[in-house]
Amino acid sequence: MTFKKIIIFYPSFERGGATNILITIINFFLKKNVDVTLFSFNADYSFFTKSKNIRIIGSKTKIKSSRWLLNFLATYYLLKFLILNIDRIPIISFQSHIPAIILAKLFNKKIYIRNSEEIFGATRYSDNKFNAILVFFLKIIFYNLADKIIAISIKSKNSLKKIILKKSKVILIYNPYLINNKKFKFKKSKKKFNILCIGRLTSQKNFKLVIGAINYLSLIYSNINFTLVGSGPLKRTLKSQSDGNIKFLNWTKNVKKHFMQSHLFILPSYYEGLPNALIEATYYSVPSIATDCSGVRDILIGNKGGYIVPIDELNKLKRKISFVINNYANAKKKVLYAKKRLTNFNVSNCKYFYKLIIKK
Repeated sequence: MTFKKIIIFYPSFERGGATNILITIINFFLKKNVDVTLFSFNADYSFFTKSKNIRIIGSKTKIKSSRWLLNFLATYYLLKFLILNIDRIPIISFQSHIPAIILAKLFNKKIYIRNSEEIFGATRYSDNKFNAILVFFLKIIFYNLADKIIAISIKSKNSLKKIILKKSKVILIYNPYLINNKKFKFKKSKKKFNILCIGRLTSQKNFKLVIGAINYLSLIYSNINFTLVGSGPLKRTLKSQSDGNIKFLNWTKNVKKHFMQSHLFILPSYYEGLPNALIEATYYSVPSIATDCSGVRDILIGNKGGYIVPIDELNKLKRKISFVINNYANAKKKVLYAKKRLTNFNVSNCKYFYKLIIKK
């Protein structure tokens, strides 16, 4: 059966990698003349290809509130829509999957969910353990009712298969992120060794680990220059943990200039789905050190394309940074190896979403 209409459920339209992926996928559907109804708050038509085929429900209400409230409101609007619409339009959930699954089953709709994180890591390292464990068990129940579950990394896929009875429901589609794979001419300081981190300033990203390493290594290497680009609730806390040797910059869409000036990128996260910042670092040929969270091995081709350290191991991170500083030619070889394989994350991956949902 071929559908030329889809419903996309994404209650909280936030800046960041996940939203950029959503925009890319929606624009691909629009170019294929698919009618898209997006349930999302704080979205805007300007993000999408000019088309009469997109309708945003929730975008006019600029609510700045918790995800829980936005999830509830988006679920309510989706319920009203499904009551009035008897067509068998498939639903794709990019966020808050459980209410989308429940409504899809109540109204006999196909439901596809894109799981953007590794579920065991997200549960283990959550700030609120009780809620995380509760949500984990709800996922075991309701994810099994989904028609397909899209994983975005091998580790995420393997984790999902541990809780899904019908293993064939779980499929891997890498993020449609890059348009091309250009070569760049860099303008890097020869006097300073510039280290970069980029991401939301939340506990998930574990930037305190890097700050601890930089505080120590700055006493040994006088040429280290560390920049942390991001916004979030932990900004004041992270600043207080720094010895004053870290440059904090607000989040920006234009990260190219930061990568172009950097010698090393560090991803210290507790958990991810597929870290887009690590893809960008590789794209800009910046050597990387990353914790062994979901998606890292996909991007760095095991440890052939970069350096992988255990999660939350401060001493090992210190030693690895020091190793890269003293063996930079080796680090450059690794990132160039990974860059050759970045085609796995090309925007052409949108076609797999289209074939899965539209073209049976």
